[in-house]
Amino acid sequence: MGEEQPGVIVIGRVTCRPGQREQLLALMTEMQERSREEEGCIRYGFFEAVGAENEFVAVEEWASREALDRHFAQPHLQDFVRGLPDAIAERPSVALHEIASTGPFPGTGAA
Repeated sequence: MGEEQPGVIVIGRVTCRPGQREQLLALMTEMQERSREEEGCIRYGFFEAVGAENEFVAVEEWASREALDRHFAQPHLQDFVRGLPDAIAERPSVALHEIASTGPFPGTGAA
């Protein structure tokens, strides 16, 4: 059996172009639904930033870097990337974080 790989968290931020909110929501909905079906996808979601109209945050959790790399090759990701420029006001920011360890939140009573 091979060595277990660390999981990966991806955090992305994007601002919608005025008047393109519905277009961006449609792109994000399709991307979210299709990505959640992929092997190695643990969590995937887009969320609107509180107090920042038309700013959205993507939070993705992948079982491994290999799973994320397979995601990058998916046709639905390419479709999403092609559709973004018409819907966003500026270049998105995206950061990848390799997970060193995971444990319960302090004070939750979980062991």
